[in-house]
Amino acid sequence: MKGSFLCAVLTFALLPSNAAFSQGHSSGSLRWAEGAPNATSEVKNDIQIEGLKTADAHVFVSLSDIKETEYNRVWIQIYNDGKAPINFDPQSAILINEKDKTVRAEVAAKAANSIQKFGEAKSQELSSAHCENMVATQCQPTVSELQVSKQVAAYSAQQAQWLRDNGLTQKTIAPGANVEGYIPFKKDKKKMNYILKVTVGAQVFEFPVHADNKEPSFD
Repeated sequence: MKGSFLCAVLTFALLPSNAAFSQGHSSGSLRWAEGAPNATSEVKNDIQIEGLKTADAHVFVSLSDIKETEYNRVWIQIYNDGKAPINFDPQSAILINEKDKTVRAEVAAKAANSIQKFGEAKSQELSSAHCENMVATQCQPTVSELQVSKQVAAYSAQQAQWLRDNGLTQKTIAPGANVEGYIPFKKDKKKMNYILKVTVGAQVFEFPVHADNKEPSFD
């Protein structure tokens, strides 16, 4: 695969599909299918990446978890193999779950702020003393509780900054150029299969993906 790949934190799986390259349900839509001539599948750093190619663009994607947050992330890399610029707006990307519910892309900067605020709130909760049958002024958090609280705040801040640094914004891709980065999506309440739809120029690329949708597990 051309270019570099930013390694995801946790593993993910892509769903099996019919071994045919079929036109999507909507006009101008192409869906990934295993074994199709324009579809690729590669394992890199123990992570599977799926790609679809047309005369004008080559698109690679993966879906993974942003650990200890309420968000998943779609990694995407787009190559402009055509002769004209291609417009790409990450906010046009959507996930359609198996219940036919649409999950829309989040703005990376806003999702990052939400991740950091969640961590700060959890950190404050963990640093609050939980004492029973004691005078409030005598009830203090333990050294261990304070240490965990600081770790939670630092980890959430790190995750938030990572998303700020790697989140995609609207781009115009020149002929011969490429872009790559991440698009955050809010997690569902349980494991879920999705169809990821990504609009690149006038073309819609569709990929079957899966998410475990693990909730934050800070103790």
